[in-house]
Amino acid sequence: MHWLRRFARDLGAGPWTVEPTTVVDWSGAHDWARDTRKSAHASVGGFYRWAQGLGLVEEVPVIPSVRSSDPAPRPAPPAAIARGLASDDPRVVLMVRLGAELGMRRGEVARVHSRDLIRDLMGWSLVVHGKGGKTRVLPLTDSLADALLALPKGYAFPGADSGHLSPQWVGKLVGRALPEGVTMHALRHSFASRGFAQTRNLVAVQHALGHASPSTTLRYILLPPEDVREVVEAIA
Repeated sequence: MHWLRRFARDLGAGPWTVEPTTVVDWSGAHDWARDTRKSAHASVGGFYRWAQGLGLVEEVPVIPSVRSSDPAPRPAPPAAIARGLASDDPRVVLMVRLGAELGMRRGEVARVHSRDLIRDLMGWSLVVHGKGGKTRVLPLTDSLADALLALPKGYAFPGADSGHLSPQWVGKLVGRALPEGVTMHALRHSFASRGFAQTRNLVAVQHALGHASPSTTLRYILLPPEDVREVVEAIA
């Protein structure tokens, strides 16, 4: 209602006589943030689709789609990870480790299976079953490999979802062990931020996370303030 009132006020006329470019011109006359513009377009667009359905207007005016702003990276702070690792439930401790030390999604953690542990000359690795049926191989530290090898054969987290816990339940268990407001996905952001800070290798972090594009990976990385200062001082 806020946007419809504002649109009507700025239009200064009835809503039934708009031209095809009226909404585009109205939106372009304002210096709005992306999310603000998206909200305005969605409200006015919904109104005109409703009006067209009732026969009040013949055509919906042109209303460009607006992409949402990229979410800011929100890595779990070290204290939050430490709290998760202090859980009384060994399953949750392992889930937190897989999220924080390997950057795995909750759905990937849910499907960890003993058959996915492989060994080569470099040590143990884990075949991770990612989105869209894609797999990737992540190397394991000796400590994490030992924790997985100590489990019984089969799924690491048995449950009723095709033999393993559901991704939703994994996320819920981990979320309960973390401080309020910190989710399991924040562990993935933490992995990305710490991994890039230590290596400066964006491509390697992208591969570890299973992203198709480095631009997606960049949304997970929170750069330390000293890095930005270093850039400014380097060109001063």
